[in-house]
Amino acid sequence: MMPSPSLFDLKDNLVSFPAHRVESALIWCAHDVYNGAAIQNECSYLIDPGSLSSEKTFYAERYGGNGIQRNGGGARCGFDGTHQVKGIGANLLVGVGTDRVHSNGALGANVAIYEAIWGETLSRILPYGAVRARAVLLTGHYLKNPTERPRAPLRRALMVREPVVRPAHFERAPYFRPIPEYAERLIHDAQRVRSMIQLLPASLPVPVAGFSKEASRDPQLYCIEGLCELAHRQAWQSGFCNARFLRLTSSPSNVAMDGRLLDFNGLSSLFPVDHRYDFEYKIRFTEMMKDPPMLRQGLSDLCLYMGKYLFDPQFTSPARQAVEEAFTQTFEEAFYRCYLEMFGIPSDIHPGGKLSERLKLLVGSFVRLLKSRSTEWYSPCHGPSRLESLVVYLIHRSQGKILPGFDDLEQDAHFQVLLPLFREAIYSHIQHVQEQGGDFTLAIKSIENLARQRTKSRRPIDKAAMFKEIDDLLATYGDEPLTLREAFAEMEDKTLEFATLTLSRQRPIRYTT
Repeated sequence: MMPSPSLFDLKDNLVSFPAHRVESALIWCAHDVYNGAAIQNECSYLIDPGSLSSEKTFYAERYGGNGIQRNGGGARCGFDGTHQVKGIGANLLVGVGTDRVHSNGALGANVAIYEAIWGETLSRILPYGAVRARAVLLTGHYLKNPTERPRAPLRRALMVREPVVRPAHFERAPYFRPIPEYAERLIHDAQRVRSMIQLLPASLPVPVAGFSKEASRDPQLYCIEGLCELAHRQAWQSGFCNARFLRLTSSPSNVAMDGRLLDFNGLSSLFPVDHRYDFEYKIRFTEMMKDPPMLRQGLSDLCLYMGKYLFDPQFTSPARQAVEEAFTQTFEEAFYRCYLEMFGIPSDIHPGGKLSERLKLLVGSFVRLLKSRSTEWYSPCHGPSRLESLVVYLIHRSQGKILPGFDDLEQDAHFQVLLPLFREAIYSHIQHVQEQGGDFTLAIKSIENLARQRTKSRRPIDKAAMFKEIDDLLATYGDEPLTLREAFAEMEDKTLEFATLTLSRQRPIRYTT
């Protein structure tokens, strides 16, 4: 078994630059960080050419793939060999023509806290977890022209997180044009990928059952099996997020080689009960649906680069076919399983095999019903949402009861298809529960409770609401780091508790047929 390379091993991806020490305050740290002061001491640096303070060498990470604008990699991050520091300033990977948002190099304190809290939360919830932040440091420097409008002038922060190897580290950045004064320091992008691709086989995740005997003797098959495992992990992550209406803006640079996701500053919940079905929502929903194809395309690109720079062009086509098939099948399975919980059926039903076509038809018919009534689900008031009431109605209707509130539903063609499929699924699930010694009444109650959890409003984790809470705390206690640390720790606990209830911890399921 080849040892997995660390970020520090990717030498041709790393470009050194100086940063200067700044004063900072520790305002958030992960619960398992026992020496936050040490992290603060090692990472309190900003790119500031005019500074006379002490200097330290950091490294910018070159990578490619979709979603990085015209930059050549992590344009506002620095790696010191142990930690990755986000928000350190605009480094030499800022490309010519990059927009202001992706070229200023700064990270607002509100964004840093938001991302850190979601990193902790998703590390416990996602099927393959998330890359966690270690600390957030508040500096005395202020953000110029912030995209968000906080209560008070927004201070810059440094978010310290675990450095990871990403698929994008092995991909081209074809639109990157370096700033002329840095061009001579950077090797050509094709040369970089040609060098880095040699480390890709050792970076691929190991399948649960291990690599096959044939793969141990065939480097190309070894890579295909590893790429398929990576596809499986990315597809599970993406299927879970789509079924939970979480928009992450995923790309090959926002996922680690072990499948963990990272970069959560763009995360938002698009659960229909919390949004009016208007033009803006439709655009955001469409963008969410682009996440899986973007990840799949990134995997396909890896096959291309391996065929071009590591093996031979004949490798690319069969590798792409295997990887895209693995991604598509796993995404579909994950999406259907996670969606089943919307109406109370546990996602681990049939854990040893693929879902039946009848269950897939059930999910499909439910999705069509939701789409046909898209304007009905927005529920601005507290209490049970319209969608929650619909699912509870469906559960009771499957048992022969009719509840008030959906008089027109019985004549809906989508509902007429949905009801017998749902009744069949409920019967099958309860029969299984009873075979295990369970009680019928308790089983129905359990189904209803699960459905209520999955369909309740997610306003407590709404992006705008969370940003407002963070901004208010920063404005009120900006000069009291200990108070901020306690307040953000409480906010993190609250977010995790609510997200666990409504989104759930999802274990990836391997099927055998």
